[in-house]
Amino acid sequence: MKKMMLILAILLPMLALPVIADNITVTADVPTYVSVVFNYNTVSFGAVQPGSTDVPAPGQANGIYNVTVKSNLELNVIAYRSAWSPYDGLTLKFGVAVDSLFLDPKFITTKILTTDPQVVGGISATDGTHYHGYWLTVPTTQAPGSYSTTVTITYQPA
Repeated sequence: MKKMMLILAILLPMLALPVIADNITVTADVPTYVSVVFNYNTVSFGAVQPGSTDVPAPGQANGIYNVTVKSNLELNVIAYRSAWSPYDGLTLKFGVAVDSLFLDPKFITTKILTTDPQVVGGISATDGTHYHGYWLTVPTTQAPGSYSTTVTITYQPA
């Protein structure tokens, strides 16, 4: 009997303690995050002979035209150019790659830039470097002179 009383004395307080439990909901809102830092602001082809086709920008093979991109969603790359000054007539191709080794028109899709914005590439959510490539074509009949254009490149959610 003493054993029984002892067992009851030990078990009774355990049985009398209420068990309190609840389900806790935990939430978090993650906003869109896009950071794009251009690591260049000029592309200079120097002297390009009339009749030259798809001349790559100097230093391009070394990946010098690049952008640091940090994003938690897919992005489209949109680009266009202003009219060439003093005369429109040169052809500028543009391409994007995630690896500078593939900045060759054989390996990536290039687009001829016009004055109309167009999607020229895309990039998935990343924290890395995005490489740009430029190729210039000068018609044989192009008048001599110094030519310039402004290229606008925008990274925006796909």
